Amino acid sequence: MELQLILNTFASDVFRKQADCDYIAARANFRMHLRQQFLWSAQQAIEKYLKAILLFNGKSARYPVGKRKEFGHDLDMLLAEVRTISIFTLDLEPSHEKFLKYLSQQGPNRYLGTTAYNTGEVLRQLDSTVWQLRRFCQYMPDRGLGSSARVPGLLEAHVKAALSPHHKEQPQSFSVFGGELESIVKRPSSNPARRALVWANLYYGSRRRVRVTYRTFSSSEVPPNERNWHGVDWKFIEQYVKL
Repeated sequence: MELQLILNTFASDVFRKQADCDYIAARANFRMHLRQQFLWSAQQAIEKYLKAILLFNGKSARYPVGKRKEFGHDLDMLLAEVRTISIFTLDLEPSHEKFLKYLSQQGPNRYLGTTAYNTGEVLRQLDSTVWQLRRFCQYMPDRGLGSSARVPGLLEAHVKAALSPHHKEQPQSFSVFGGELESIVKRPSSNPARRALVWANLYYGSRRRVRVTYRTFSSSEVPPNERNWHGVDWKFIEQYVKL
């Protein structure tokens, strides 16, 4: 089998599909005010979307070019690698990049190794960032698979569609072929996954929304090892729990 076909299958069936599910799980966790569960699911969604983009473009989702240190959960490394793809330029805003750095720090903080926090804006930031990245989470060919002949304008048409101002004005009109989110949006309104996806979502749904209202929350939590406890030998405590 052709290598790119294999990579495309992993990108769509493993990374993008699971990222779509992580994204929905993050939204459900936010609605239930489960901060750490929201942050971990959100980080996992973004990580998998970035890795899918790399695979769709024939790049490793495991190692940066020329290095043997794995990406792991490092969103900064993944984003830097995606930006080496020459066929398109990610049009992320500074707010998106700031949110990615926040998720890089707080997403893996599943065991409260350091102070955890979220603001009331994180759901809106997640929705916007997912939509911005997911446009490129698809194979953009310049020829048919198995063909050596380039089709003039084919690649450019895919990139132009992803960057179209029309889709930014009506984000719900953009779709990727075979996407799990697109499939879930078409389910009955009673479907729990669909409810979690479209709830207060400006980007995914069956119709355009110009504003949404929802009950948000913000919270923070300080782990035991950062509390003002005197006389505790934390190195000794590390024999019992990883700090």
